[in-house]
Amino acid sequence: PQPLTKPYVDELGATFFVYPHYASTVADLSVPQPGAGSLPCTPHRQQHTTSPRPAVMPAVVNDPAAWAKLVGAARSGKEGFFAFYSSVADAITTNVSLMTLPVDDHAIVRGHAVFDTCSLAEGRMYRLQVHLDRLFASAASARLPLPFGGDEAANRERITEIVRATCVASGRRSCDVRFWLTAGTGNLGVTPAGCTPSLYVLCFGGLPPLPGSEDADTVGISEATVPESVVPLKPAALAELKSNNYLLNALCMLAAKERGGTYGIGVDGAGNVLESCVLNVAIVDGHSVLRTPPFRRVLRGTTVRRAMELASEHLVPRGELAGVVQGPLTVADLLAAREVFLLAGDTHGYPVVRLDGEQIGDGRPGPVYAALKRLLLEDAATGNAHHEPLQAGGA
Repeated sequence: PQPLTKPYVDELGATFFVYPHYASTVADLSVPQPGAGSLPCTPHRQQHTTSPRPAVMPAVVNDPAAWAKLVGAARSGKEGFFAFYSSVADAITTNVSLMTLPVDDHAIVRGHAVFDTCSLAEGRMYRLQVHLDRLFASAASARLPLPFGGDEAANRERITEIVRATCVASGRRSCDVRFWLTAGTGNLGVTPAGCTPSLYVLCFGGLPPLPGSEDADTVGISEATVPESVVPLKPAALAELKSNNYLLNALCMLAAKERGGTYGIGVDGAGNVLESCVLNVAIVDGHSVLRTPPFRRVLRGTTVRRAMELASEHLVPRGELAGVVQGPLTVADLLAAREVFLLAGDTHGYPVVRLDGEQIGDGRPGPVYAALKRLLLEDAATGNAHHEPLQAGGA
């Protein structure tokens, strides 16, 4: 259809058109008739109204500053994104409106990307190299080309420096640091052919808290099993690398909420426990043994691996645990356990006090979970085994 009025430009340089199909609502929207002044509101403001007001068509914006202003207006200002690096620009920004990916990046086009997350803890990068180990292993499994010239060692050195610089730019002493390797930009094809690989790094304030999760360490959470008949489990090729494709993870958590749980615990057809949607599962059994499933169709969680190391170094010698074992777990094992908990994110954990409506142990977070959480936090804040300073060569 032809526009009812001539195009006009608002204060941001955005061009608008009004079409005759919507002419009856023109007066309500205060849309200028020919010869009238400019529209007193932007499309972003209008989209939050409850009455049907489709008269103003999307703006055509080609000025980068105007586009950034529109994107910025759509942001809440509470995202908690502190600094972002993009290899597309080979630069770092602290402006949330500029923290974007090109639409032809294959992370979006095909989900062909991997990622990992380390921590900035009290001014030091915590377990960065451990997370890079897994990132490069994931990239190899996903057949992703590396973004910088040279071999893995050269890329590791370059990425380490980029992560360090992004952390410095964030101005934070403690935050989460996520990094993505993608097949990159260049086209909307299926393979990386013709694309330039990309690296993105984001310093951020952590995932949004779930309702009630602030008290999880003292009161625990309720959890639900999610059978593979409800949400299919990932095949090993996807489960054992940290792919950017988390659709099944999201569906697992949604199903868990519908079943009275929080994150969900995936269970195969034989009743074997695998992992939670974004966390590893661990228990303390009736013999005081810390147990977690093997890394078969389960991600090699960096946090649960560190927890097993710390448990062996501290809790077993003190007699708080009889041992640490990695082996198959069933739903029956979880229901009979003294403690059940979920671990992820270097220092994050959730004690499970109810599973599928049944009480776990005495219905309260257990002493082993509390001890492991304390050890993980202390290791991140004051340990020296897996830390790197923000200043290269510094202490």
